[in-house]
Amino acid sequence: MTKENHLFEQPFNFVRKVKHGEHIVLFYEEPEYARMILFEFIKSGLNKGEHCIYVSEEDKEIVKMEMSDASINVDEFIKNDLLLIHQIPNLATTGIPQITLERLTQITLHPWTKEDRLERIVLRCIFKTDTEEQIRSNLKWEYDYRYMGFKGLQGTMICTYLVNNIIPTISDSGGYGKWMNNLLEIYDGVIFARKFWKGVAFNLD
Repeated sequence: MTKENHLFEQPFNFVRKVKHGEHIVLFYEEPEYARMILFEFIKSGLNKGEHCIYVSEEDKEIVKMEMSDASINVDEFIKNDLLLIHQIPNLATTGIPQITLERLTQITLHPWTKEDRLERIVLRCIFKTDTEEQIRSNLKWEYDYRYMGFKGLQGTMICTYLVNNIIPTISDSGGYGKWMNNLLEIYDGVIFARKFWKGVAFNLD
């Protein structure tokens, strides 16, 4: 993770300039900060005429309202088939039904089977990662769906994870720190969104 300072980006600038086809992981401490970064990612794509999908356990109407507050013309983009908002069951619950994971894959892959066009997707899905078993389950999902389910995915994606205290956690040699570093091996770029709107982002290649 040793990068030259000039390669560091402010998160909002980073998501505006992200290259097509890259998969980014967003670790965040403050949900509101993360939400604004994700909305900027969506807004940037919509303004370029890209098809954008927002997948979350959040209530769809609340997401629409919050996007509107972020100056996204939600109704117009939905009407023009440029914006899709999907609500799925909360993945933080124990014993996630296989049907939920299959539905998640259908949602994220289906648009790319329609036609060859630019796409952006946000996966704001919350997994429990409190125990070693939960961490193993999450990593298995990441590897399985990224290297199998997402193998043909040509779109640009951001996946999010809540981490209460990013810096000491990622530096820790324990299971949680190893989990974060394992995720960094999977993705093309990372965004660290800390409390008080402090953040940094960079590519991992």
